[in-house]
Amino acid sequence: MVVSSATATAANTDPVQMQTWGAHVELGPYGPVPLGASLYPEPPYRFRDAEQVMICFTAQADVVRPLLPPGLRLADEPARCELRLCKYDWSAFGPYLETYLIVRVLDHRDDSYWYLPLIFTDNEAPMAAGREVWGYPKKLAQLRWSWTPRGTGGPVDDRLHFSVERPAGLTLLSATFAPERPAEPRERKGHPVLSLRYLPPSQAGRRPAACELITVASPKMLLTDAGGAPRLWEGRGSFTVLGRSDSDPWHLFEPIEITSAYWQVSDFSLPAGSLLHDYLRDQP
Repeated sequence: MVVSSATATAANTDPVQMQTWGAHVELGPYGPVPLGASLYPEPPYRFRDAEQVMICFTAQADVVRPLLPPGLRLADEPARCELRLCKYDWSAFGPYLETYLIVRVLDHRDDSYWYLPLIFTDNEAPMAAGREVWGYPKKLAQLRWSWTPRGTGGPVDDRLHFSVERPAGLTLLSATFAPERPAEPRERKGHPVLSLRYLPPSQAGRRPAACELITVASPKMLLTDAGGAPRLWEGRGSFTVLGRSDSDPWHLFEPIEITSAYWQVSDFSLPAGSLLHDYLRDQP
């Protein structure tokens, strides 16, 4: 099976007409889901002063490859990956923390993407939106983000420590970042993010409700400090996956080498996705 769509198709935004027990209901494309109980508004979702750390690393290609959907292949061997740590104090979903892993892939046209196989958050609204709108495999976890003084200079004169507990009390992942020097935006190259949006069948024996590759491009506007310099710093990053779990297989991304790490503050908007490929169209 290959990714056969020649171009990405924008999501349908036409209202849905429903007749429910004699009553006429018109639903927009994003809610309420289920009727009367939506957890999130319609995209785009705006983020302000978003603080993020990106730890760039390589991982074993043979271990990561089985997580890819059909039609995608690794762009690099060893696999080129990033661990992203996110602190969103102002967003359409309210304040929350998030962390996710991405791996660079190619489609059948050799176009580059980040594929997102694993992600944790600590807020149910972005979890629901992530799973339902884009197919991000978000799960709830206890996340902690804290800066501790280290006294050696940098944008906040601190070292970041980030941790994931799932379940509470059991540390799954621990990461650190220490800023060292201002960085230039050209040091960072972005790619659209791909996800597999799978909705299981509502009844045994029926086809899934959806099985799609969704792509999202959300360019970020770097904020600047009082001197006009972009709030982007390069530094030393590290992380350790402390547990092994079939349901949360973050250990598959054990780093071979950490190649770089960055900290940034930006504004951005997260739009609805575009359809890259519909796997159900391949089925008879």
